[in-house]
Amino acid sequence: MVLLNELQIEQIIEGTEEILEKVGFVVENEGIIKIARKNGAFVEENSGRIRFPRKLLRELLSLCPSEYKISDLNEEEYIIGDKNRYCQAIVTDPWIIDYKTQMPRRPCLEDIRRNTIVGQSISDVITMSRMDFPVVDFSDETSSWHALLEHLLYQNKHITFVPSSLEQYRRFKEIAEILKDGLSADKNILSVAVAVISPLKLGDWNAEVLLDVCKNNIPLIPTICPMAGMTSPYSRIGTLLQANTENISLAALSQMLKPGIPYRYVMGSSVMDLRTGHDRYYTLEKVFERLFIGQLARRYNLPSGVECGGSMGYSFDVQSGAEGVLFMLAAYSSGANIFHGIGSFYNAIGMSAEMMVIHTVWLEVAKYLMKGINFDDLQESIESIKNAGPGGNFLTDNLTLKNLRSGEFFYSELFDETRGKSMLERAHNKVEEFISNFQSPLKDEKRENLIRYFSDKIFKKGGR
Repeated sequence: MVLLNELQIEQIIEGTEEILEKVGFVVENEGIIKIARKNGAFVEENSGRIRFPRKLLRELLSLCPSEYKISDLNEEEYIIGDKNRYCQAIVTDPWIIDYKTQMPRRPCLEDIRRNTIVGQSISDVITMSRMDFPVVDFSDETSSWHALLEHLLYQNKHITFVPSSLEQYRRFKEIAEILKDGLSADKNILSVAVAVISPLKLGDWNAEVLLDVCKNNIPLIPTICPMAGMTSPYSRIGTLLQANTENISLAALSQMLKPGIPYRYVMGSSVMDLRTGHDRYYTLEKVFERLFIGQLARRYNLPSGVECGGSMGYSFDVQSGAEGVLFMLAAYSSGANIFHGIGSFYNAIGMSAEMMVIHTVWLEVAKYLMKGINFDDLQESIESIKNAGPGGNFLTDNLTLKNLRSGEFFYSELFDETRGKSMLERAHNKVEEFISNFQSPLKDEKRENLIRYFSDKIFKKGGR
């Protein structure tokens, strides 16, 4: 599915280069500023503004790898790039949509465990991330850390870490060493997100994270979230242009610091509702954004990630289904390599284990629809119709027997209306099936080392 023509893509690139050459990008870090000056960028000392000459910008972008490898804790590797397609699940959000009440509530430790197990059990999911949000089981400063430990104990997939502070990032680097113990040194078991402050700024502690990520050659994922009307132009193309400019700024900086460091092209824009002041995230503009990401990433020869499903509401209703399938179809047709946020809906601040399962089925729907109609059986179909003739049937026809179990027609248990249960009920049953008798995939020694680290280094701070 195409959103932009070649001329429009060139206009976006030209606009990005003009902004970065004439306006620039602010970085609150003296070390990065010195490296930028040394590499030929124009730097304003007092403001920390870095401006990129077009030639330099293009040279830096050419250093970004078009694909790279990540690994899980079993050392199974996945190539991010080319035509490979995988999913990234989340395991918590500020709100959990409770299955029994169908209402939002704050997350608890059991939610972290259940959602992690579901992500671990879904084969399309190769990596998971956890929002740094406390659980209601603990009221002190260790609450988020308890949630992180619970998440790590029930999975062995590649970890996408989204730090909320420099201290948290440094702690997690130590935790990652425990997880990586016994694995080959060249395995990337961790990807790290670095957040840009819209518009056009990299804050001090995120700059420190960027320096360390580049030093250690950790795959980098930008967090770029411009809000139309507040932190980006109140314009669809203006917001997408700014998001691209912030993406390219961070990509260029990363290559200055570590030529060849893996970088994934990602963005997540939103719209400020000027009537209420609310941030509206899963709006219909997400269809445009996902297609935009796919085309621009291919033009820059970068691996890419897009959000997958999503909806504005928290109910499992017609609106949720319509928005979710539409967004998933746009995500898949974008050609992106990673589908972010399996399980997310409710304006991107809520999720549920059941929605994680439903999203994976919507992904199968998108794959099926994008395949189109296969014409390989056309001539054989002509013969079948001729053989059956008027008033005949095709129950024992050769094509029927050939395609009976081939996947010629779409089928999913979640879509099976003949069994007397709703899609939500069937998704919940699947969740319970995953969780029943689940055993942690981590080796006992690694589990014990994790628990010991948290007990000695973190929980003691809270008096536990």
